[in-house]
Amino acid sequence: MTKFVRVLIIINGLMLPVILCFLFYQMIKSFLPKEDKYHEEGLIVGEELEQAKCDTLALQGIHYDYPEPIYNSPNYYLPISAMTYKEAKDLRKVMSSAGDLSMSFLQIFNVVFLDSNYQVIRNLLDKKAFISDINIPWGDREKVDRSIQNIAYEIAFEDSNNDGKLNNYDNMDLYISDLDGGNLLQVTKNIDVKSYEFINYHKDLLIRYKERNDEREEHKKVKFAFYNITTSSFKSLSELNNHLDELEKQLIN
Repeated sequence: MTKFVRVLIIINGLMLPVILCFLFYQMIKSFLPKEDKYHEEGLIVGEELEQAKCDTLALQGIHYDYPEPIYNSPNYYLPISAMTYKEAKDLRKVMSSAGDLSMSFLQIFNVVFLDSNYQVIRNLLDKKAFISDINIPWGDREKVDRSIQNIAYEIAFEDSNNDGKLNNYDNMDLYISDLDGGNLLQVTKNIDVKSYEFINYHKDLLIRYKERNDEREEHKKVKFAFYNITTSSFKSLSELNNHLDELEKQLIN
């Protein structure tokens, strides 16, 4: 056997596994669903929406479950979700095996409020938005807590990261409304709310937040703020925030 033939055998031996792997990958790939650029979680907006219209695609439809009762109120609320038809189809498959999973709290873009006779009172919003959180305080079922007068929401109205979607990756602000969805008021602006809770018999909100700036997320400090619902006044708890800054300095001393 000549040296040339031996070299050819070695090369073939090295190439054969590569070729087989490539053929196997192509075979598996043919069974995988093709990527759909419109099959993304979130509400399609902007150029993404216009391009989808040009492609004559069936975009997003609304989905909802049952109206839910509102504590300390005769009214009901019905969250309205939006998703592509592909997402809805996939989610129904999951729901069939998950049992009580509801579609009504996924990708909410509006809320319908109903009276005790299930007649429409109003929509919460008059334009497209993404609602990531609806917080209705609940109390004792035996003795109704009449201090509960508001519902809180986290809402994004703008595609702040310009990815063609309204979703959790966009800037969310905190809002409150009455129990019938009226008098929607913006609570926070230009900060990223980490968590919040109703305090002082539901007259105020205590808010944990981070500054909304270009600083790296891990370097941002969690701060506290106070919002009075009656006066619609937002106040950073500067004394507490400064005290926590001083406390952190003990780590380097």
